[in-house]
Amino acid sequence: MTDSLQRYYVVQDHDTLRVLSDPIRMQILGLLISHERTGKQIANHMKMSASKVHYHLKELEHKNLVRVVRTEEKNGILQKFYRAVAFDYVIDEGLLPVIYSKPVLFQDVLITQLHMAIGRVRETPPAAFPLIAGDSVSFESEAPLVSGAYEFKVERDVVRKWIKKYQALLSELEEMDRECRQRIRENPTQHPQEVFFLQNVGFMTPREYFVSADDDLPPGYQWAGRGLVRRLSP
Repeated sequence: MTDSLQRYYVVQDHDTLRVLSDPIRMQILGLLISHERTGKQIANHMKMSASKVHYHLKELEHKNLVRVVRTEEKNGILQKFYRAVAFDYVIDEGLLPVIYSKPVLFQDVLITQLHMAIGRVRETPPAAFPLIAGDSVSFESEAPLVSGAYEFKVERDVVRKWIKKYQALLSELEEMDRECRQRIRENPTQHPQEVFFLQNVGFMTPREYFVSADDDLPPGYQWAGRGLVRRLSP
């Protein structure tokens, strides 16, 4: 059913935005972006009552944010499998005054994206994670991987300049994606049979999490790469 999803769904009215502003619905939507699920499966995953999940599903379905993709009879009961209608939900700029007045809405959007990323990690074969799967001889020889959570003590103006550079790198990836898809259209045998999934989120916050007595490695270790350390010889 993945191919039947739209790439983007544009939220164009206040009522649909209201439906999406509920954090429970946003979490349900995040689950249905990655997989088709029944209301019971969602309830079990979220540890909620089936009736409460059913209510939120109906709200999402009424606004065409999710849909029933198939049904299956089990023990005489007809089960409905729901799926999100799109991978990404974007907001018409005409609604920006509402968004600006309720910044918590954007927080919910980020949470939904993170739920989707968690689902992708769980569904991906272990070989895609060279630091975790098996005995890695060389990180560079393994599948490409970007990971980590960081805090950087920098001023906002510095971050804004860096974001422009980062956006330029993302534009390079988008161009490579277009070129690859064109090659596939011309010659389907060139399909790489895999994609590079990238989830990115960064924001300024007054609260520091990574606070320690010092910034050095424990004695006897040195850095061996991003996120890697090496024990020094005695």
